[in-house]
Amino acid sequence: MPQQHLDTIPIWEAYHEDSECPLCAMEERCESQFLDTALGGALMEPDTRIMTNQAGFCAQHLRMLYGRENRLGFALTLHTHLKDYMESLGKQTEALEKELQSEQKKNALAKGAAGISKSDPFFRRLDAAISHMEERSGSCYICGRIDKTMDRYVETVLYMYRKDPEFKKAFLASRGVCMRHYPLLLRGAKAHLHGETRLQFVHDLMELQQKNLKRMEEELEWFTLKFDYRNQAKPWGNSKDAVERTIKKLQGNVFSEEGKK
Repeated sequence: MPQQHLDTIPIWEAYHEDSECPLCAMEERCESQFLDTALGGALMEPDTRIMTNQAGFCAQHLRMLYGRENRLGFALTLHTHLKDYMESLGKQTEALEKELQSEQKKNALAKGAAGISKSDPFFRRLDAAISHMEERSGSCYICGRIDKTMDRYVETVLYMYRKDPEFKKAFLASRGVCMRHYPLLLRGAKAHLHGETRLQFVHDLMELQQKNLKRMEEELEWFTLKFDYRNQAKPWGNSKDAVERTIKKLQGNVFSEEGKK
């Protein structure tokens, strides 16, 4: 069960904002917190360094960490991560080199036959090395922490929808969520709600999302029609920033203050 103050306050704050996706607001705040943590007091904690060494950072979060005011801390984190990466890659390279040498010792006929079958030890070892590199390059310490936090936020949103009539009212009056977080709420409903409550939430969410996508489409269309000279004197309504908000509705806060442009 969510803690009333610790877990619900950031959700209420996000739903009080006038945004296309309250979950993006929650995500952006915890992302900023984890960026600070990665280069702050946790930098020298052994447990944190083990996790950052193993997981590393995705391209987006490397760029965001680089832009913060702690170049020495960033360099120290990068250095130990690189050493860990080199050690694990070295083991893969050594094993692959052994199979490569074995393959090179085969005669031409044997090499041709081996090239047909993917069960050949060299190909299996090559696939393992490729998978290892893809796994290491695709992991991110900050993304992992954000994902866990967002799962908890979703569980709390669903708890508040079920237990707090005022929150349910705010939820239904919101602009819905971005399309990136839409399935996250649906998966959460499947995992954390039951019976009639689950059915009602899915219905409410789908209806809310369809209504706001339609609103977004109409605002974007009016943005394009405003470029017709016949409409120049007509009011913009809510369409002046329709392009930016449509991007946010489709993919979240790509224009965040953290520089995710």
